[in-house]
Amino acid sequence: MQLSPAQRHSARIAAERLLRQQQSLDSETSLHVQIAALEKDVAAAAAISNRAERMEFKRDVLLPRWMPTAQTWLESDSTHQNPVFAWCVVWLFDTGQFDQALDWADVAIERGQETPAAFGSAFPVFVADTVLAWAETEAAQGQDVEPYFSRTLGNVMQHWNVYEVIKAKYVKFAGLHLLRDENGEPRAAATEDRDVLLRAKDLLEQAKGFDPKCGVGTMLQRIAARLRALEK
Repeated sequence: MQLSPAQRHSARIAAERLLRQQQSLDSETSLHVQIAALEKDVAAAAAISNRAERMEFKRDVLLPRWMPTAQTWLESDSTHQNPVFAWCVVWLFDTGQFDQALDWADVAIERGQETPAAFGSAFPVFVADTVLAWAETEAAQGQDVEPYFSRTLGNVMQHWNVYEVIKAKYVKFAGLHLLRDENGEPRAAATEDRDVLLRAKDLLEQAKGFDPKCGVGTMLQRIAARLRALEK
C-alpha cells in the first residue's frame, strides 16, 4: 500500500528517532525510508573534506547509527540486496576495524551483496584492493600486516573470483615482504637465508605468471645474484 505524504513524513521521523537511539530500523520501516536516510548520511560524510574528521564521523556517528540495522539483517537468512549492510562493511574498512570488516565482507560475498553503486567493483575486488593498499602502507613503515594480509591472500588465491592482475599483486607483495629490511624496504641483500630467498623467488615468479608486466624482473635478478653470492 502506498503511503500518503503525511504517512511518509511520519515514517521518516520515526526512522530518525530509532537511528538517533542507535536502534535497528524495524520491519515496518519501508525500504524507501531507510534508503533515503542512508543516502542523507552518506552525503553528509562525503561533504566532510578533512580525511581524519570524515573517518571520525563514520566511526563515531554513522556506524553506531546503522550497525544495529545491519546486525538485524546479518542475523537473518536474507539474500536480498541490503545497502545498509554494504555501507557498514565499507565504513568498517574505512575506520580500520579490519576484524569485523573482513568477517562481514565474507557474509556480503557469500550472500551476493553488491557494493554501493559509486564503487563500481564487486566486494571481492573492493576488499582485495583495500587490504592490499593498507598492507603496502603498513609494510613500508615497518608495521605488521598480519593476520589481515594472509587471510585476504588466501581468499584471493582460493575462494574469490578476482582478476589475475590482483592475484599477481598479492603474491608479488608476499614475495617482496619476505625481503624487507628493518626500514621496510624490500632488498635481496636483506637476508642470508637461502630458503627465504627461494620462497620469495617462487612467489615473484608466480606473480609474473599471473601478470608478465607486474614489475618483478629486477628483483628476480637481484635474488639470483644474491643466491650466487651466498654459494661462494
